[in-house]
Amino acid sequence: MEGRMCLPSSRPSLASDAPIGIFDSGIGGLTVAHAIAQAMPAERMLYFGDTAHMPYGDRSPELVRTYSVRIAEFLAAEGCKAIVIACNSASATAKAAVEACLPEDVPVIDVVAPVVQHLAHEGVKRVGVVGTRATIGSGIYGHSLREAQRANGLTGGRIEEWATPLLAPLIEEGWQSHELMLPVIQGYLEAAGWHAGKERHIEALVLGCTHYPLAEPAFRQVLGPEVDLIDGPSIVAAAVSAALRTRGMLAPADARQGQHEFMVSDLTDNFAQSAQRFFGEEVHLVPGGPWFQH
Repeated sequence: MEGRMCLPSSRPSLASDAPIGIFDSGIGGLTVAHAIAQAMPAERMLYFGDTAHMPYGDRSPELVRTYSVRIAEFLAAEGCKAIVIACNSASATAKAAVEACLPEDVPVIDVVAPVVQHLAHEGVKRVGVVGTRATIGSGIYGHSLREAQRANGLTGGRIEEWATPLLAPLIEEGWQSHELMLPVIQGYLEAAGWHAGKERHIEALVLGCTHYPLAEPAFRQVLGPEVDLIDGPSIVAAAVSAALRTRGMLAPADARQGQHEFMVSDLTDNFAQSAQRFFGEEVHLVPGGPWFQH
């Protein structure tokens, strides 16, 4: 995979008004897409949710890389000027493979590195991370944050990671405000030793799954006021803006808002209903993407 160019030479040329490509294993990445839309209202987005193969958190790293590369190729071939991996599992296992298959002029932004850099820059030492089995099993947050802390001269840091596999399916079902969500979160955070009232407290909690911000009120209730919840989608949106600004690829601020496109590899009524919850406003999902190409 390393050094291999996977895209055809007929790929459209990039322009500042080209869309930002965003993908996730499902519709959870719409929390990131919504943050990008809020931060950069002049930009257009092409979002792809691989709902036919979700959840990536239960897939092997090799399979996640295969899916991610094919989706990134599709988005770049559609003329996207940047690719956002809006999935923690894919960010943890597939970013290098995605970068190797794209032209150098297409920046790849994942959802892990910007959060890690933010925490290190802010000097946060004791961090908890919750996420899928794939994300937590990769150790990506712990490894990356320890490196970033050392680079910033921070000592005495502590990073603890805890898998919370029941949360994403509950949120996917729209149960983020259901009475069952609170005890599930409380059970996980108690097992990790992070809930309010514990003597050993973390300073900040990273919601290492793009579904989890929808359950932020429940997390805050269980954690108490002493622990900061990290706003991952907003941090990632700022990183996307910075990457485009550095390359002179931001859409003009006075540009007319273009039409966003939202594709999924498998469309069901449940996904269509859930998309509005994740994006914060009405979303029109259509079937499409690389598995529809012949």
